[in-house]
Amino acid sequence: MILSKKQVLFFETLTDRNHMKKYLVFLLFLVPGLLSAQTEMPNSLDGFAEASWGMTFESIREKFLSMATNPESKEKIELLNEKKEESLLIKRNGIFYLYRFYKTPELLKEVRPKREGTAETDPSIDGQTEFRENGILFSVGVTFNLVPTDKIKEKMEKKYGKPRKESIGDDKVSGAAIWELVERRENPPRGGFAVVWREGYKKAPYTRRIDYFSANLKEVIAKDYVDFFSVQETKTLRDLIP
Repeated sequence: MILSKKQVLFFETLTDRNHMKKYLVFLLFLVPGLLSAQTEMPNSLDGFAEASWGMTFESIREKFLSMATNPESKEKIELLNEKKEESLLIKRNGIFYLYRFYKTPELLKEVRPKREGTAETDPSIDGQTEFRENGILFSVGVTFNLVPTDKIKEKMEKKYGKPRKESIGDDKVSGAAIWELVERRENPPRGGFAVVWREGYKKAPYTRRIDYFSANLKEVIAKDYVDFFSVQETKTLRDLIP
């Protein structure tokens, strides 16, 4: 299957760093007045399907290529689009899966140079240093045809329990529900978040998209963004005041 330019641009937009930053902020700062909370979650979210958080771009790409070309496979799998070390768009049995990968911005070499022989602080990433040269999996976005949100939530609750947080927009239809599936007794915390997005269709809540995020790598990315903008400010001041 060949994607149209419009379709490719749409899915590339979902991987845009500004959009990812918006999602991370959403997870951390939902308006308190719109939240309902559940005190405990049943298990941790350590990845998505066959992929674990922190797996490299190449390892997941090879996995799907092997599955797609396996003549004994009963699934229909297509690799539709890829941006090396950034994203893989997979169509699997009629559903789109956008695997998102993260590597340290080049600009951070100035504040966090690669140090040979230094162990990575994230145990899920073997053989790397604080400067992540290879894209590692931190999120998966699932896109499908519109389904009533109640049916999606029912299936999610059977697997994960009640959502940790829920937000409803002023229109009483749009919003999102968040499952926080994190084992915080471990350091760094293990697990992740699942976000079911809802939108209005025929004046009722429907869902066409679910996003999954690594809890640990979300924190890594948040720290990197702080350092990234700090470096930009320092460079600007240095150039302005010789």
